[in-house]
Amino acid sequence: MGYAHNIITTALGVLICAVLLRPAAAQSNESIDGVFRLNVTTNLVNVPVSVFDERGLMAENLRKEDFLLWENQAQQEIRSLNVDTASISALLVLDTSDSSKSDLANIKIAAEIFARKLGKDDRISIITFDENVNLILDWTSDTKQVKKALSKVKTGLRTALYDAMYLAATEQMRGVAGHGAIILLTDCLNNHSRVGFDEVARVISMSQASFYLISKTTFVKEQARQVRRVVIVEDIYKKLFGEDMNYVDEYFDRREKEMTELAEKTGGRGFFPTDYGSITNIYAEIARELKNKYYLTYVSNQELARDSWHRITVEYLRPASEVVYRKGYYYLPEMPRKLVGPAFAPSK
Repeated sequence: MGYAHNIITTALGVLICAVLLRPAAAQSNESIDGVFRLNVTTNLVNVPVSVFDERGLMAENLRKEDFLLWENQAQQEIRSLNVDTASISALLVLDTSDSSKSDLANIKIAAEIFARKLGKDDRISIITFDENVNLILDWTSDTKQVKKALSKVKTGLRTALYDAMYLAATEQMRGVAGHGAIILLTDCLNNHSRVGFDEVARVISMSQASFYLISKTTFVKEQARQVRRVVIVEDIYKKLFGEDMNYVDEYFDRREKEMTELAEKTGGRGFFPTDYGSITNIYAEIARELKNKYYLTYVSNQELARDSWHRITVEYLRPASEVVYRKGYYYLPEMPRKLVGPAFAPSK
């Protein structure tokens, strides 16, 4: 049943994308070498870490003696623990495919509020994606430019989700100053990308940016369940595999799980709003977290071969509800490929 189950679940995913986001055109996979950066110099490693108390609030006045840290299961000596006051470079990646049409105004408002929560020395950039990936705002500290750029945003048809994530990591985050963060608002559907998720996960981990997911799959699930073709197909699947098999939920749960694991791997988090009103509060929470994030530093005692992944484990010795930290880093990674064609589509 497992093999058939996977095939059928995949088929339902294709159907959901086709119904909600319309079919994708074929894409080329040719590539050329790209250029990339790595924020790990020599053996000195910086690990972003946030501790949350029982109320879900960020803990303050953390001490390095309350942490233990391992790299590749070998314990490391923590050199320092501090709130880093360097500027933040926050990249918003916004889904503007057809499924976002009715809520575009709310998305714009939330993005504007996020920009106002940053400091005067912090920078923001915005990418939107539908069938194209659009750089609508290059790096700026001017919140007026944010509002102006968002006012011109319109929705498209299809969804190049993975292309948007890939270009965010390999192009827009390349060489940025300060601490980087990629904040993705998406329903986790993808039907128009030239790269797959595994390749995307690698380049985001390589970028050293903290990745945050704001998943609006709750809204799309309800849309999917109301589409007649999805109802018919799901009914057939239940007759084949049992009434307990809910394939719409399973499809979106899988997409959310892989995205959440990527966020946690990079020292970010996943958020799952149930309505658009709460997205504004989530953006504000992420902004506060970025401004108050601690950094553990240590000098690795491991062999550092080119393009090697080094797994980090952090233990906090005091009571806490959650400890969020970057789970590892690539040392001198191979350069990612550059997508064929322009990095970003021309402005609409």
